[in-house]
Amino acid sequence: MPHTPHRAARAWRRHLRRALGAESSMLSRPVDRARSRALLLASLGLALAASMGAAAGSAALASEQRRAAAAAPHLHHLQAVALSGARRTSPATTLGTVAYQVEVDWTYPVGRFHTATVGVTRYTAPGGSADIWVTDTGLLSAAPTTTADIDAHAAGAGLLTFGGLSLLIGCGLGLRLRHLNRTATEDWQKSWARIEPVWTGRTMRGPGPGDHRAG
Repeated sequence: MPHTPHRAARAWRRHLRRALGAESSMLSRPVDRARSRALLLASLGLALAASMGAAAGSAALASEQRRAAAAAPHLHHLQAVALSGARRTSPATTLGTVAYQVEVDWTYPVGRFHTATVGVTRYTAPGGSADIWVTDTGLLSAAPTTTADIDAHAAGAGLLTFGGLSLLIGCGLGLRLRHLNRTATEDWQKSWARIEPVWTGRTMRGPGPGDHRAG
């Protein structure tokens, strides 16, 4: 719908004028101004939440990059030797999913012999090789954090921050609007109780012919 953005812009301008008390309409009630103020405050809150989410994501990205950069020099890629045939650990394999376990050994640094059971994505026969990562002392380690992992962690931190703050803002706005709607309904009922007799003419009519019985 081509006119939807324009209608939305006009609606928000109307809310802004109403919240500031600059609306000229005689039908604008205090509860309407309060509702507009609540919507505008919620919008500002969402903008602030987006900024805080971006800041949290940037902070997480910088932290993960520093951690990965500090760990990278102390991680070493080796080809371990399989001591036995690999054992299947899952009924089906998918790309990048560990489907087998195999016992391997390796030497790192020179003179230090290690043995462990590691996960691999394909069958490995005895004497075959398996990719592993080890620390400076030769202990088994996880692979270095990839750029994709770092970006995903940062995006998750930013979205979690924004989502949590947005949820709080949404709950607060919902409670406020519910209270205002209840107030508006009560005010309408009180006003109608005063206006209805005049509006319908009940106060101007006298008793009808059937209202009194002859004695």
